Amino acid sequence: MSRVRIGRLGRPHALSGGLKFRSEAPEALLSQDRVYLEGVGWRAVERVEALAGGLVVHFVGVTGREAAEQLSGRDVFVEAASLPEPEDGWYYFQLVGLPVRLGGEAWGEVVDVFDSGAQDVLVIKKGARRFMVPLQAPYVEVADGEVRIQEPPEGLLD
Repeated sequence: MSRVRIGRLGRPHALSGGLKFRSEAPEALLSQDRVYLEGVGWRAVERVEALAGGLVVHFVGVTGREAAEQLSGRDVFVEAASLPEPEDGWYYFQLVGLPVRLGGEAWGEVVDVFDSGAQDVLVIKKGARRFMVPLQAPYVEVADGEVRIQEPPEGLLD
């Protein structure tokens, strides 16, 4: 099975051993009984709580702030098959590696996706160059295992 990164543990929250969870897709954590923590291995999830602007995760056996501090900053992974259907149609990791077509012609490949705060951004590699393209733009479509760009604004891909 393949593991995929779903987020990162932030600072401890309160004194009971909870940690803030940062992710582009926080819903991915809600259905997990266990997660893989970078450098630690598999840990059982005791509970997940909503927090203004995010989530707090509690792990079995992590009962105090000091124990939580040892886990802070670690990447969180899950088995790809255990993920629920994404709310927006896809997870970022599913877009990486997709071919990009510009006006119907092969043009490049998605090498990264990130949340800029205002919108999701595709990082597309064409030869030695990389281009950043807003994913929500009306001229970008993800379908049939590829990214299609039709009539981008002048200068975006120069």
